[in-house]
Amino acid sequence: MKAGDVSAMRELGSRLLVGRDAPFEPREGLALIERAIERGDPGATSLLATLKGAGAWTQQSWPDALRLLRRAAELGSHDAQAQLIMLASDVETAAAVRSGQASDYTWGRLQESINLERWVVPPMPEAVSEAPRIWTVPGFATPEICRWLIGRCQGRLRQAQMFDGQRSRFLATRTCRDFSFTIFDGGVLLVLLRIRMSLAMSLPVPHMEPPQIFHYAVGQEIKAHYDSIYDGEHGYGQAGSYRGDRLATLLLYLNDEYEGGDLEFPHTGFRNRGRTGDAVFFASLRDGKRDRLSLHAARPVTAGEKYILSQWIHDRPFAA
Repeated sequence: MKAGDVSAMRELGSRLLVGRDAPFEPREGLALIERAIERGDPGATSLLATLKGAGAWTQQSWPDALRLLRRAAELGSHDAQAQLIMLASDVETAAAVRSGQASDYTWGRLQESINLERWVVPPMPEAVSEAPRIWTVPGFATPEICRWLIGRCQGRLRQAQMFDGQRSRFLATRTCRDFSFTIFDGGVLLVLLRIRMSLAMSLPVPHMEPPQIFHYAVGQEIKAHYDSIYDGEHGYGQAGSYRGDRLATLLLYLNDEYEGGDLEFPHTGFRNRGRTGDAVFFASLRDGKRDRLSLHAARPVTAGEKYILSQWIHDRPFAA
């Protein structure tokens, strides 16, 4: 089979997995990806590594996930290679790869040096406000990981919309652009990063929405709003029966080469501006109801451009 045919097989399999520009047929999508792997496709191999790590439509297995990531790197996947370098504890070998001194055994050494437990344990959050409840986590991610995440959204940003609990729409109060990850867009690294988020907030990964990256150019902002969206009466989601709500929000600062752009809570005057790799998270609900003090805004950027990763977490498994 020609290389182009294998790439098309992988692309169609990816679309079927998430129903993007194709029917939602995850079993058929997974079968196509596995066939592409049999034909030596590095992209499909890297994708299955992500699915294995997340336990999505396949048996969850971190040994299998890392083995597949290594195999994808050996087959020439630059994406898999970059992830192994960032995840590895063997900094000497990683540095050799960065300087162009990779050998036939490099990817195996990097894989074997990955310490998953050490990698997912977050720095200790610091409570900085009780009303609303806000925590900061300095050094949550490395600058290298932040640059990699920014790279995932390049050429894929779109005008941001606001979801009000029933539908998404464009609003003049939200002028930035965004990119929403699917299961395969973030790779093994984002699967692990979300586990780190889960441990930092003591909230389970299945309660999380797909993460997003927000990009702000000069003058762009999101005016004061609440992240909670359930009105207490009308279900939403594809089946119209989901009644969960956003319990908390985590924001990861992906860069700091900009001016303005502070996170602001107007009711209290609290502001936050993190450095690259810092995180902040806050509760949107208190005693099961919207916390009025959680009203917040992303102030306009006055110079440069701002990238931030947003992760919403619900009060129950997310199924909307």
